[in-house]
Amino acid sequence: MQEPRNLNWTHFNQARRFPLLFDCNPVSTDGHFTLPDDLIVSLYLSCNIGGVYSDPGLFYIGGFTYYRTGFVLSIHYSDLLVAEVMVDISSGTMPRVVQLTGLDPMILSGMVVLGGTEGLLQQPVGEWTFKKEATTLDPFCVRYVAKELSEVYVQNSSGAIFGPFRNKITLVAGENIELTPKSEDWNCLDTDITGTSITIAAKVPVEESACIRMINGVSPDAAGNIQFVSEGCLEIRPEGAHTLVFDDTCAEPCCTCTELVPIEDKIKEITGTLGQLTARIESLRIQNDFLVSTLNVVR
Repeated sequence: MQEPRNLNWTHFNQARRFPLLFDCNPVSTDGHFTLPDDLIVSLYLSCNIGGVYSDPGLFYIGGFTYYRTGFVLSIHYSDLLVAEVMVDISSGTMPRVVQLTGLDPMILSGMVVLGGTEGLLQQPVGEWTFKKEATTLDPFCVRYVAKELSEVYVQNSSGAIFGPFRNKITLVAGENIELTPKSEDWNCLDTDITGTSITIAAKVPVEESACIRMINGVSPDAAGNIQFVSEGCLEIRPEGAHTLVFDDTCAEPCCTCTELVPIEDKIKEITGTLGQLTARIESLRIQNDFLVSTLNVVR
């Protein structure tokens, strides 16, 4: 037993829920496994400031695989696995510190402090998952720092790697190369740059004859684009790789008003003649019926 003067926060934390939030109930989703309070007494994550993990309240213990002689602990951010650690409990003393592995590039470092395994030995073996509200990490465990660039390596087109280069490094632009800062703040490394490589792209010379410089006095924008806008009955559609087709989609008349007036008059004339012809046919039909009936009487 520890003497009172040797008791420290690792021993006290075995009797409380930290590093989880105090109101968490660390029971697996199926209800068969409970993460014991004395197993994990502290946890620490160092994240890049301004990265994708900006909300410390979304970190939680998402998975735990227990196989008697050890376990695998996984840390999640929302639904994303960001770090994990495999621990052999068959050897070593407690408390002990283990480093998180499989870290996402935006998580710079991480460690877990283990207190004891007495509570774990009372739990069943297996692979268990947890919901975020059951194992949410205390935001105190997540520290945000500025990501720093410590070394630079150079790889040529043949695959040969040179470096590392440290301290003050000067990049000199050669032929068809332009170096410009993405931000005016030279003391910060842009958070979009991840991994271990930085690409410097060459500017390809543009032939003036291959560009559209103006259409009907309209010049393109900075990207070289001119936009066509369709209005009314006009439809603009692509046809092939280099052709635009302009179509009139309205059902408009194909002649002018001057041509339309005599056509309408002729149609009225034909319509009137058609009525007279219909009346004449009806009169002839009546006369035919009368002649047929008279012929039947004479016979």
